[in-house]
Amino acid sequence: MFYATIGTGIGTGLIFDGALYHGRTGAAGEGGHMSIDYRGPQCGCGKHGCIETLASGPAIGKRAQEKLATGGGRDSVLWEMSGGKLQTVSSEMVGRADAAGDRLAREVLSETISLLSVWLGNIIDLLEPDVIIVGGGGAAMLKPFFPEIQEKTSRSCVNSRALEIPLLPACYGADSGIAGGAALCAPSSLVWN
Repeated sequence: MFYATIGTGIGTGLIFDGALYHGRTGAAGEGGHMSIDYRGPQCGCGKHGCIETLASGPAIGKRAQEKLATGGGRDSVLWEMSGGKLQTVSSEMVGRADAAGDRLAREVLSETISLLSVWLGNIIDLLEPDVIIVGGGGAAMLKPFFPEIQEKTSRSCVNSRALEIPLLPACYGADSGIAGGAALCAPSSLVWN
């Protein structure tokens, strides 16, 4: 299983043979810091073009801010939502604007979908997981686009059976990290539903 949380950053986890995969030193699973564009913007980790710096919540908000700043969005719902204060535009606002039919918000989300599809295509080519699960705050906004992400992902990898790999939302959505942390602290006899 490959798990990705999309929110303030992009975090990932791998389950191999029923166990969390830690790697040789415990540092495995840093999928959010896989670069998909070595000429891209510098990430907080120091690398360039990490998926986190391109498709996390703050990256979505920043891309919308840049589009608004170049003058193409004065008629955008985002302009109205932000009161003209572009630095306040967030991924949540982009999601709400898209739901209201805003063209600029849809353009930002389409770009995000393309970026995530390239990244997930690489994940499939490398790991070919049984399932891909996406959680975090960004997952709720992106859930309506899962079929499109899955289709584009299949075109972004060489695995001819990529469409057979389910792309599913995390059961706990934005609270997946909290639920996972609580599960680690719970007695082993406790069953989580």
